[in-house]
Amino acid sequence: MSIVSIETAIHHLRADADDVLDIQHKLDAAVEIAEQHIGRRIYADKVAAKEARTQALIDLALEPVDASDCYELTMQSRAIATNPAIEISILLILGTLYAHREDVVVGASVAELPIAATHRLQPYRVMGV
Repeated sequence: MSIVSIETAIHHLRADADDVLDIQHKLDAAVEIAEQHIGRRIYADKVAAKEARTQALIDLALEPVDASDCYELTMQSRAIATNPAIEISILLILGTLYAHREDVVVGASVAELPIAATHRLQPYRVMGV
């Protein structure tokens, strides 16, 4: 089960069904961006999140891991189940990716786009020292 369905994403973007592949690619990126921001993997429900946490902790305890696996296992060990605030954040990130598909904007002033998603994700973020 996906965190945000492709149907919800298409409806949110008011896009055509012809854009499914592009939207799915951007939706996957939006989920990854949200996960990187909060430092956790996001799962569709509490059961899947608990299973991921358990498996990651077992993997960390049973076998030595290299640096490339350590990041993923750490993200999984902090797994969280999605909720409406996280879903809205993913949709906001998706909207930004969909609306701004180019790096360069001609004929407009350039400014950093405010992303409200970061404010909605902040309570779920793992903060380090």
